[in-house]
Amino acid sequence: MEALGEVYYQRGLEVGISPELMHRIASMSCGGLDSLPHNGAVVTLLIICGVTHRQAYRDIGVVSVIVPLMATAAVLTLGTLYGSF
Repeated sequence: MEALGEVYYQRGLEVGISPELMHRIASMSCGGLDSLPHNGAVVTLLIICGVTHRQAYRDIGVVSVIVPLMATAAVLTLGTLYGSF
């Protein structure tokens, strides 16, 4: 956000998007796509659980990609309809 945050902020204000909603959406969406196989947290989780990437990656994908994307879409929809909440 530091590199383009000011640009997004200005563009959001120009089209009437609340900065609070924009921050909430940005935070949710960037945290939801951090499930690459070489991610340290994923590797640590697999080691602790004693499973391989092949055994657990579908579950990790659901928890760290699909669910956060669905939550981001829901917040984006609600925020667009009702404003920042």
